[in-house]
Amino acid sequence: MTDNSKLETEELLTCLHILLFNPNQASRPLFHNLPLNQPYKMDAEDPLRLGRDGQTCIFALNDTSVSRKQLSIQAFKKSGSPLLSFMIQNMSQKVKLMVGGSELRYLERAELDDKVLCRFGRYELLIWQEPGDSENKFEVLFETCNAPPSQELGIDVPCKPPVMDTGMPWRNFENGAPASQEPLESDETVVLV
Repeated sequence: MTDNSKLETEELLTCLHILLFNPNQASRPLFHNLPLNQPYKMDAEDPLRLGRDGQTCIFALNDTSVSRKQLSIQAFKKSGSPLLSFMIQNMSQKVKLMVGGSELRYLERAELDDKVLCRFGRYELLIWQEPGDSENKFEVLFETCNAPPSQELGIDVPCKPPVMDTGMPWRNFENGAPASQEPLESDETVVLV
């Protein structure tokens, strides 16, 4: 069998991308136990466990603020669908897990969307799926990022004060007193300070 025919018969694995961020990652080796930037093959029946304890978790974080078993991701198939889907479960009794905008308490679980932001403690994980053909295996790809994924997605980013076309911030004062909070019409005069 030639290499070309072998490539044609190989199944394409679903890839679960996990983009990791922690504000202390530059000064501490938090992710050095993870197979960063290398796809890691897993059996679909085995849960992906992430936590501090390398004995009970396949993937260990080097951080005492993380629970021994922080979270678990399990592959499953929806009825009538050939594609793998994933559930996430909070395994920590002390630390809540935020999935999208929902909070998961101990042993609660939720189905992962195609792309979702998960947070616990000071960690942010942006998780997304690349569908594949295999029903019994998938791969996980851990990568780190330099900025919080929530910032890139515009989540929890404070709004800045409006800036007029002049490039100067405007203040809504008339003769030193606050003016009406109603929107200004284009023909009204605005006092620039």
